[in-house]
Amino acid sequence: MKNTELLGLIDAIRNIAQKEGIDNIALEGLRTNPHIDKLLLDKYFSDDKQLAEGLLENERLHFENFFLEKNFENSNAIDNLIIVSEIMAKNFNYLTPSFYPRFKERYPDLFQNYFEIRTELVNNKIKGNIHRGIRDGYYRDDLSIELLSRRYISRLLDLYNPDNFHPEEISFDDFFNQMVESFVLSIVTDKGLAYWNKKMLKTHLK
Repeated sequence: MKNTELLGLIDAIRNIAQKEGIDNIALEGLRTNPHIDKLLLDKYFSDDKQLAEGLLENERLHFENFFLEKNFENSNAIDNLIIVSEIMAKNFNYLTPSFYPRFKERYPDLFQNYFEIRTELVNNKIKGNIHRGIRDGYYRDDLSIELLSRRYISRLLDLYNPDNFHPEEISFDDFFNQMVESFVLSIVTDKGLAYWNKKMLKTHLK
């Protein structure tokens, strides 16, 4: 059962971080913020590290739910990758909040544990996608599935590196779409390439 009280509190804290900056999501500042219920704040969080843990756990659950909301069984492997790109693009600002760098700096062990769990989820999804694509004849059968999934993840991690990805210079949609396209085109069979081209033609004609 969802704790709606806690979820509402975390959403309020996220909104403050987005509008007022990450310096305003420490407990000391939140206790005097008119948008935060002080009694609820003290009920769920005793220090800033516990607050960080709560926010990161909320991120992890949201990340998993984005994928659970979609039915991947009724579409092929290529379609599923496109669906994932749409999910990531639509929810990019939610999935990569501004407090990540601060938490990574202040609580490296906590952040690393969160990030490893999230990365493993993506790794399993991508490996499952590759297995399915091979089975259905869309991807080549001479692929190293583990190597490919890790390569895909390494490109995703670029999004969290400010030296590699500058949102003000390139949109997430462009980055992710190009990433998916290069990934697909590097592993497809003739059948997969024909389907991809057909899919892209329909997309451009919309």
